[in-house]
Amino acid sequence: MSEPVSISRRTVLLMAVTTGVIVANLNFIQPIEGLIATDFQLSKAAVGVLAMLTQLGYAFGLLLIVPLGDIFDRYHLIQFMMGLSIISLLVAFLAPNAAVFAVATTLIGITSVAPQIIIPYAGFLAPSLQRGKVLGTVLSGLLTGILLSRSFSGLLGSLVPWQAIYLIAAVLDLLLLAVVHWQMPRDARGHQQLNYIKVIRSLPHLLTSQQPLQARPSTAFACSASPMCCGQP
Repeated sequence: MSEPVSISRRTVLLMAVTTGVIVANLNFIQPIEGLIATDFQLSKAAVGVLAMLTQLGYAFGLLLIVPLGDIFDRYHLIQFMMGLSIISLLVAFLAPNAAVFAVATTLIGITSVAPQIIIPYAGFLAPSLQRGKVLGTVLSGLLTGILLSRSFSGLLGSLVPWQAIYLIAAVLDLLLLAVVHWQMPRDARGHQQLNYIKVIRSLPHLLTSQQPLQARPSTAFACSASPMCCGQP
């Protein structure tokens, strides 16, 4: 397959915005934990577990869903995961009790992995001379979504019932899904004849055989954990 000639700025911007909007779903719960605890009559420890379930679901999705990007058409896989994420947000909005909300917040974590499919897809679409710039822009969108999501959730939580935050997020994701469907480039690679189990089993070998993979996970973990630790009282 020949290398792509270029990738439009509009496509790069769409990918950056999409990653930012979707990753924000993971962090909406943190500023409104007190409101959730009051509404569902939970202790601070119990509502902290709900926030943890979102992150555990995300870890599960990273491990078992993101590798599907090596097998399936990424154009369709991204949209499929966005659709599941919208459904999860609506379940959180409609949750009548803490048990249903716990399931919903876990599903939000699992289904909000589209950014981790979009980022390598952006690298695939970009020519080698533009790849660094393209990936930097898309990653900037991801980090912006992480940073602004807490402010967005905290501000809305002071103005509307906390459940409405998930409804607004679902509407935004739905509108974005329509734009992605019409504007994101198709995956010229298509579906691959790969075995999912073999792909999963290859992950430990990649980690042990590729030196960059050994350093970058620990670096990314430290960078992600530092702001969270600093934000604690």
